[in-house]
Amino acid sequence: MQINFKTNISLSNGQQMPIFGLGTFKTQNEQEMTNLIRTALDVGYRLIDTARFYENEHLIGSSLKTIFSEGKYKREDIFIITKLFPFKGQSTLDVVKQQLKDLNVDYIDILLIHFPFVPPSDDLQQWFQKPIYQQWAEFEEVHNLGLAKGLGISNFNCQMVIDLLQYCKIRPVVNEIELHVFNQQTRFVEFLKKIKVYPIAYSPMAKYTEVINNENIQKVAQKNNASVAQVMIAFLIQREDIIVIPKTEKSERLQHNFDAQKLKFSEEDMQMLRDLNINKRTVNVDTNPSFKGVPIFD
Repeated sequence: MQINFKTNISLSNGQQMPIFGLGTFKTQNEQEMTNLIRTALDVGYRLIDTARFYENEHLIGSSLKTIFSEGKYKREDIFIITKLFPFKGQSTLDVVKQQLKDLNVDYIDILLIHFPFVPPSDDLQQWFQKPIYQQWAEFEEVHNLGLAKGLGISNFNCQMVIDLLQYCKIRPVVNEIELHVFNQQTRFVEFLKKIKVYPIAYSPMAKYTEVINNENIQKVAQKNNASVAQVMIAFLIQREDIIVIPKTEKSERLQHNFDAQKLKFSEEDMQMLRDLNINKRTVNVDTNPSFKGVPIFD
């Protein structure tokens, strides 16, 4: 069944955030980026998610400069999220100013702490991160200067969120975390919504090779005349109006992903998808050599 869908979520600070966005991780070609963003905007996307870690903010900025010059879209039409790691000795203000320059914009809609830690030395004896209370104070300075309209976090667990709320002067409005049918984090999502730190789902389609052959997902897809990818996206949106940012580097997939918002599953279908939860992550930082085996999500 298909339904009309809402386009925005009201955040705790009054910002209206699009419920559906474009993830930009790995896209490294300027022409491809321009085509991707232009097509996404034409389809109806209004949210772009990026990060300093992705090393492509300058490509997004060049793309936006080109697109804005064409006259169809302007800065106010686009909601931009970016992130940075809390490196010790790093001036957050200087980094954000460089990000703004790279992105070719005057402000960021929401600035996130990308991860609550920076990987240590190989022997785990030296740590290179800035304590989060210091990092957040610098975020608040950026906000007070008008360079970021809202502040948020990413990959923070429940205790980390609770701790931050004890001392922050400006509350985080979102927490971007890995959410999909195999890693639903139901209780955490419910908690985040209760405390008005809105959940954003990255990797909403998990690993395609694991998803495409899943019998239950295929059954729901066939019953609803939808693709497996659309089922994965629609499940999160219908579940609790979770903001989703599926990533694709193929412009032809943008409309297909966006149309997933029109799906409405029966309770039977939803339960079949809920039953797939096995707390399995796509982003396994504890097994990624870059993160030195730190089991952050345990």
